[in-house]
Amino acid sequence: MNRASGVSFARDAAVATAVLAALYALGSGVQFQPLQLPTYLLVVGFDALEVAFGSAGAGYDLLFAAYLVGLGVVAAGVARVVRETSKTADLAWWRLGAAAALALVGVISLLFALSVLVSGVQFTPVLVAGGAGVALLALSAWVGDVVRVAVGPAH
Repeated sequence: MNRASGVSFARDAAVATAVLAALYALGSGVQFQPLQLPTYLLVVGFDALEVAFGSAGAGYDLLFAAYLVGLGVVAAGVARVVRETSKTADLAWWRLGAAAALALVGVISLLFALSVLVSGVQFTPVLVAGGAGVALLALSAWVGDVVRVAVGPAH
């Protein structure tokens, strides 16, 4: 790995971790329920790890922060793959890290929807989580410039 790719990986990891932390904080700071969904999904992802590896107990806050950093590193790996295969050279430095973080939360959302669907408990959470997952993946594609959407007047 050369120095430039190491710097971009670290930068993508930092951006992705910051986006994930902001999504988590959004649920605490905003009382509008649709905006609280990403926070809930991040907690659900961590709870799945707790089920697999045991309760975090008193170290919950520290382990949750490590979980967010770990997701940020995974997102940086996704951003690296996208960067290496992308033909777009004029993309802002922060966008791929942010897009990868949004995509990870979208995938967590879709996995949660699938698990609820398989358990057959209720159908409404499947629709909400599935819709949120698709929306987050679409937002990720837009932020990462995979899909171009004209937002302003055409020049």
